[in-house]
Amino acid sequence: MKPGIKITGRAIEILHVEDSPGDVTLLKQVLKKAGFPNKLNVVLDGEQALLFLKREKNYSWAPKPDVVLLDLKLPGKDGITVLNEIRQNDSLTNIPVIVLTGSESELDMNWASRLSVQHYLVKPYDLDGFTELIKLLREIWMKTFRKHS
Repeated sequence: MKPGIKITGRAIEILHVEDSPGDVTLLKQVLKKAGFPNKLNVVLDGEQALLFLKREKNYSWAPKPDVVLLDLKLPGKDGITVLNEIRQNDSLTNIPVIVLTGSESELDMNWASRLSVQHYLVKPYDLDGFTELIKLLREIWMKTFRKHS
């Protein structure tokens, strides 16, 4: 998308599963700067992610996300466990998941691939990396918006 062109329509619902406050802040800043229409919900661990997605306990109000940004290295239930549970739940399996993690482990990448993630991104620490992430989110947004329009 060219600079200066504004996306209009409904905001994409994003669930960011991340235990690092610095990474959450950075993503918020990048999304805001990109002018990307979004509603960002953040949970800090795998257990909270599953409660949010299933709308259980304190998350009965939770919207169904259009995309999940999932870190793999989480306290408690790790990201692979969360991803496995998402893929085994009929009401959640169609939600696109983008792994956004610091792990460059081939084992993690293989597990994520077997569990049908849309993309596996090592957390970007430069502008190019975040530009790629925004591009992926825009693609998902366009598919979601077309589906609902």
